[in-house]
Parts: sequence; structure tokens; C-alpha cells
Amino acid sequence: MTDILVSSLRAHEALLSGASSNIANMNTQDYRSVRTTINEGPQGSVEATIARTETPGAPTEDGHCTSNVELPREICDLIRAQRGFEAVLGAIGTREEMLDDLMDVLTR
Repeated sequence: MTDILVSSLRAHEALLSGASSNIANMNTQDYRSVRTTINEGPQGSVEATIARTETPGAPTEDGHCTSNVELPREICDLIRAQRGFEAVLGAIGTREEMLDDLMDVLTR
């Protein structure tokens, strides 16, 4: 169970990192955004897949392109990462309470 929770924290960390990088580079010429997808891995673990998008931004007069970062999408990814962290931390807290209760029962 602990491995699943830790893998979920790492996956949401990757989502947060990708969205943060995209926002930091949204005004960088020729920057192509990073997309992070979170999927179920083997034995119930959580995996993040990170890929750079192929779609270029709008062409500029100097022959380059603007970045293809969409700020609303990045904000949504930040919110998803936050909610994911909250959910996992809630599960960790519940697990700890259950183990404490079990230890109390066993030591009586």
C-alpha cells in the first residue's frame, strides 16, 4: 500500500513540475509544452508519462514560433496536482490512524 501512495505522490509531482515548467516558459520563443498523463501502472501503482507536444505555436515575423502553452490548461493541471496531493496525503493520514488503532488493540 505504501508503494502505491508513494508512486502517486511522484506522479503528481511530475504533473506539477510539467505545468510549472510550461508556465515559466510560456513567453519563450519556439518552446513546446510538456504534457503529463497519469495512469495506473502494474500492481495498482501510479505512473506519470511525460511527452513534449509536437504542435508548434503561432508563427512570428522573425521566422520563429511563439510557445504553444495554454495558460488555462496549465492552471487546471496545477489544480489537479494539488487535489492529487491532498487525496494521497489524506489516504496516508487514514492509514496511519488505522495502524495506530490496530497497535492500541494489540497492546491491550
